[in-house]
Amino acid sequence: MDNNFRNHQQIYELIKRRRNQILVHSYIYFRLFDNIISDETFDKWANELIDLQKQYPDISSQVELYETFKSFTSVGCSSMLPLDNEKLATRAYQLLDEHHKRNSN
Repeated sequence: MDNNFRNHQQIYELIKRRRNQILVHSYIYFRLFDNIISDETFDKWANELIDLQKQYPDISSQVELYETFKSFTSVGCSSMLPLDNEKLATRAYQLLDEHHKRNSN
């Protein structure tokens, strides 16, 4: 496997991971009024995603949720993300439940 392909895949996967993390943690924060990560961590992920999308627009446009995140240009944009999605809600509840179970012991 050539290095360009591997690098492309790593960037692709990181953009995908950050988009999903931003969505799930935004749901937890804005819909469930809770959080399991610090504001600093959220800001770090959001800023990394913003930078990746600027640096690699061609790769970014190929990653799922492109339409959702194409206007994501600041951390403050997270409050405007579409959070009405059953799959997203299920994942958010699972993460929050796991977090509370781990921290109750």
